[in-house]
Amino acid sequence: MTRRGTKRPAADTPVDDSAKALRHAMSGLSGPEATGWTGTVRPAGTPGKGAKVLILGAGVAGLTAAYELSMLDYQVTVLEAQDRIGGRNRTARRGDQLYELDAHGTPTPTHRCEFDEGLYLNLGPGRIPYHHRRVLKYCRDFGVALEPYVMETTANRVRPPHADVTWPNRRVANDTRGHLAAKLAETLNGRDAFTGELRDLLRVFGALDANGKYRGSTRSGYLDSPEIAEWPVPAPPLSFEDLVHSGFWKTRFYQPVDHLWQATMFQPVGGMDHIVTALAREAKRAGAKIVLGAEVREIEIGPRGLAVSLKYRKGDDELQADARYCVSNIPVPVLRTIKLTRFSDPFEQALRVVEFEKTCKVGWQANRRFWEGDLGGCDDTEGIYGGISWTGHNITQMWYPSNDYFSAKGTLTGAYNFGTAAETLGKLTPEKRLQLAREGAVQLHPEFKNKELVPDKQGISIAWHKVPYQLGGWAAWEPQQPAHKKAYKQLLRPEGTDAFFVTGDQISPLPGWQEGAMMSAHYVVQQILGIMPLTAPEEVAVPDSVALTQGLF
Repeated sequence: MTRRGTKRPAADTPVDDSAKALRHAMSGLSGPEATGWTGTVRPAGTPGKGAKVLILGAGVAGLTAAYELSMLDYQVTVLEAQDRIGGRNRTARRGDQLYELDAHGTPTPTHRCEFDEGLYLNLGPGRIPYHHRRVLKYCRDFGVALEPYVMETTANRVRPPHADVTWPNRRVANDTRGHLAAKLAETLNGRDAFTGELRDLLRVFGALDANGKYRGSTRSGYLDSPEIAEWPVPAPPLSFEDLVHSGFWKTRFYQPVDHLWQATMFQPVGGMDHIVTALAREAKRAGAKIVLGAEVREIEIGPRGLAVSLKYRKGDDELQADARYCVSNIPVPVLRTIKLTRFSDPFEQALRVVEFEKTCKVGWQANRRFWEGDLGGCDDTEGIYGGISWTGHNITQMWYPSNDYFSAKGTLTGAYNFGTAAETLGKLTPEKRLQLAREGAVQLHPEFKNKELVPDKQGISIAWHKVPYQLGGWAAWEPQQPAHKKAYKQLLRPEGTDAFFVTGDQISPLPGWQEGAMMSAHYVVQQILGIMPLTAPEEVAVPDSVALTQGLF
């Protein structure tokens, strides 16, 4: 088929360098965290010429595709099953009602958000790495104000899985470094210049004394507050044996040094949902139509594979829509429950392969920002301004707000867990989830015992694997699984001749990240334009979803 007087490139046809970079990134050939080309998506002119496009799902990828295709003069309609846009980009605010599927698959109310007016919590994505250029560019272009997101502070806390103690981050990090440096220094016997320099490196690296011993350091904090002692005394070092036996590194303690979480990170001022609000606004300005409450029930590819028609329900009405192209941002576990006609067997097999990760979040409103501390006091266990505390408890981690410092109240992410921990938490009733989350929080902050300070009624939880039309947090790709490689490659190509495309972070090298969703949308847009080949390269690399969403541990 030809379009705009040009021939669509075959799989092995050379494409320009910018498109090649995007293709290599999407197929994993540029490395697990590459984002590919970051230039403009749109060629000159208006190549759409009014061709109809149906986009299924108003998540980040769906809205990105809707905006870009509308700007290219395509006639775009977005069908969203829920009564809100954003998909997993969800910010909880006062009055929001959360729903999850019960044992019978019926959407059931779980929480009504009771945060004070003006407070919010990001239930889905909560941070933007500095190298996620697409997200940052859309924020800049659409006027979404950003502020720094603090991933780690030395005041954050660690509750190791094998010890009934809670330590400040600074003591765990620096005492471990000091002990390891001292042990390595003990092995050095040479008297040559290089060994001398190495000894000096270890001295500075580990804060060792002149004899190469680690006896503690001000890096780990002070025995007493510096404002009180006449001469500040460093806190005595945690013993190497206690550190090793504690298993502290098994709490994802070193996640902040992995590339995806390194400084500087950002967040939208006022909530992550400002990104999807801006995308939807600009897509509508460009001519896109967004229909909420439209649940797709059937999708059929035309006999010659050049068009798509579908049936969807809106309220009590059963409706039909037809288009030249269909771009599906529907999560794969949901897509495979929809009746599909004239789809290939390899495609339907690929849908059955991909599972989504179980993941939960819990949010709390605190009526005093006790983690920041009393500025008139000198308690060294306070002074937490952002960052994450890690624990071996089911809650896994606690996020402190990176915004509105020194204000009266604040919200905390009181749990963010995955896998079996999320399965356990998600099985509980909303009330028991909060009870379990409070138990884990008390181990980090005894203040959580005070239910007037942190009220149950202002706690919320979400189990993403039970949320209607989502059924999980992200695609759980495993590089070592041959079936996953086959499925990933299959989903990178459209069904029909070039009629039905899958998009989203679920089919990107960055599962669980908004950058992956936008990158996938750009890839599909270029396939529709005829710039990008319809098939993936012969070799593809499947993303490691655990490493890319939870860090290496």
